[in-house]
Amino acid sequence: MFIERMLNDGNAPLLEQMLRFTTERHKLLAEDVVNVSTPGFRQKDLSVEKFQRLLSERLETRDRSPRGTVGFEDIGADVENPTRNILFHDGNNRSMEQLMSDEAKNAMMHNMVIELLRKQFSELESALRERVT
Repeated sequence: MFIERMLNDGNAPLLEQMLRFTTERHKLLAEDVVNVSTPGFRQKDLSVEKFQRLLSERLETRDRSPRGTVGFEDIGADVENPTRNILFHDGNNRSMEQLMSDEAKNAMMHNMVIELLRKQFSELESALRERVT
């Protein structure tokens, strides 16, 4: 019970949702790269801005609510068809440079979240072992 409360009241649920988001976004971006030259293919992506706004709103709600009553499990993002690039005659809005940039940013976010989770669990393990590092 004590450990469960420590895990669920901290940032672990928030980081877990971010990890799920970056994983799902990576799959979509990889699919976009594979199909970049497929005629009529429309890019798919998850909106980072919308996801971050949902997380921020939920975090504010959690801070105002009693402990353990607000979670992050139901936060997700809807698949969108971005229209930020040039639309070609075949209906494709491809831009390999943009896709690679999005992929690199997503990978950095993913790695950062993993590192934050690793650090948090390392500190928890240290506390459970009653040793200070």
